[in-house]
Amino acid sequence: MAGAMAILALLAHAETNDERSIYKLPSTQPVIIDHCFYRDMRYFPTLPNLPTQQSTIGACQALCALEPECRYISWWGSGHCVLSGEGAYMVQDLYATAGPKHCTEVLASCRERPSARFPGMTPIASAQAWPSGWVPFPMECWPQAGRLLERCEKQQVLQSPGDGAFNCDNLVLTPVGRPVPLYETCHSHCGKQPLCSIYVENATGCFLGRSTAGFNCFSKSPRRPIRAGRLLHGEVRVLVDLRQSRVLGLTKVFKEEDLIGNPRSVGVEGCRASCYSSLNCRYWQYLLGQGCWLEEPGRNVLFPLTDGNVYRDFSIAIAGEYIQHFCPGLGWTPSEEWILVAQDTGCVNSSSVKDLGEAGILQCQKLAASEGCAGTIFGDGQRCFCMTSGLCERRHQANFQLYERKDLVEVSPVAENDAYLRKVPADVQGVHVEVALKGVSYDSVEASTSTQLELLRSQLAEAVAGATGARASTIWDHSGHTRKVDLKPGSFGEELRVEFNMERPRSSDELTRSLGSHELQESMRKAVYALSPESITGPVKATVSYGPEDVGHAPLWWLPAMLIGLCFVLMLTFVCILNAKGIRMEQTACDASVCENPLDGLCDSDPRGETYQYH
Repeated sequence: MAGAMAILALLAHAETNDERSIYKLPSTQPVIIDHCFYRDMRYFPTLPNLPTQQSTIGACQALCALEPECRYISWWGSGHCVLSGEGAYMVQDLYATAGPKHCTEVLASCRERPSARFPGMTPIASAQAWPSGWVPFPMECWPQAGRLLERCEKQQVLQSPGDGAFNCDNLVLTPVGRPVPLYETCHSHCGKQPLCSIYVENATGCFLGRSTAGFNCFSKSPRRPIRAGRLLHGEVRVLVDLRQSRVLGLTKVFKEEDLIGNPRSVGVEGCRASCYSSLNCRYWQYLLGQGCWLEEPGRNVLFPLTDGNVYRDFSIAIAGEYIQHFCPGLGWTPSEEWILVAQDTGCVNSSSVKDLGEAGILQCQKLAASEGCAGTIFGDGQRCFCMTSGLCERRHQANFQLYERKDLVEVSPVAENDAYLRKVPADVQGVHVEVALKGVSYDSVEASTSTQLELLRSQLAEAVAGATGARASTIWDHSGHTRKVDLKPGSFGEELRVEFNMERPRSSDELTRSLGSHELQESMRKAVYALSPESITGPVKATVSYGPEDVGHAPLWWLPAMLIGLCFVLMLTFVCILNAKGIRMEQTACDASVCENPLDGLCDSDPRGETYQYH
């Protein structure tokens, strides 16, 4: 009977790879397990191999790791395991669990971006444009307790009263007689509510923007706020630049005619801040001559977005983004990256444009970080400019490239064909670690003196010890020298590879987290910068990979322990041999006159004059 049930279960999940399959994309966000697996989901289609029985989902992943073409797995509690390759996408399937080939500390949908094929002609085509074959739901990367959003400790004020953007129509007044809870301010009260985007305190009371970015906030009003602010809860990732495109389903939140100042700067910045402050907003656009449009509750954009809901070559859409909200934590490391956003363009001459002199793009990025630039640079590869405030007002100018800083979530991915693991192995005590520092020139570091290089090797080992809580003496290089790391050229351009072995001082998960931390990356960057500032050629990013301990040389601190152990074994062997043969210590003329000290352990005499023999 049990065998028959197993056969029926296999038939129930038999894969036809037929596009007419009943499988479909989910309408609500599925449950996510361990920031890796999706419950009641599976990948479709599958590789042309026979399904196997694997007792655990980990065993199913291990099987996938052995298949070069495998990228994703689908596993059922009955033990049914199927594999899928590149181009597969996730669909609903009761009792199945879907996941990647390797789990990483950050959920794939919280760190990847879609390709240029997004949005696709159909929802499935849109899903296939993402590396994981999955379009993330709006709150997928925000911590939740059940279906309730949790508070994120990281917050910042995006707009202050001086910006004149606080005369909103649809804010909610807190209860009369008790405007805010005891020992709270209007600001702190809003900050404790993830869906509160804006607070305005005036003579009437405390007004909050709950589940909305606020409407007509730039309108003229005699009311003047005493205190006000627009809050950014957590962080924002920019997924797609929506310039020259119009997304259908957005809501107009303020008009251009209400603005005081240039709409290309004041209007765009106000629109961006409005969407960033609202966790319900994923899309924002500024349409020249109209105003700001963004996603508001009640009239949401179709999910997932498809090409049929986007107008292309929409020239008045001078700015816009598809964004993702997330709260730093659980291994998520916020960082920034310079991203090319336009070619053959420049910026109009104004007081906010700063000439940084002759410099290539990489040098331009370095200069911008130290010259008080606002996060926008442009140049032609020979001369560099940046914006000291506001946005760049673009105009066509051949051979100029425009870069902007974009927020990212960094993780430490490893190539699929890499021999190392994505996670510190749990079954080894000695771990080999490789840290690829992108944005660091190996040639510049290598040009330093031997004394400087030895100091850097020691400082990097100390940085690892500080980040992981290990003793520096348990970190050694390939030659076995403790408190040292190896420095090697990287595989891709400007890259320094730091390699070392270390004892596993804690659990594999904790060590993985600490080795991939922003703290270690910053410590290494500072150590390299102190030795050779010119070796930093761009934003430094660390990619970490792990594997079993490198067996090139044992660490030298093992040698004394091995010698002591060998001596102890030899002494113990010698004693055992003596005990086996026996030692007769005989005193033939042992009397009181000879044994003057009866406690010397050699002999003793008794009144009868007999001699004792010791064995």
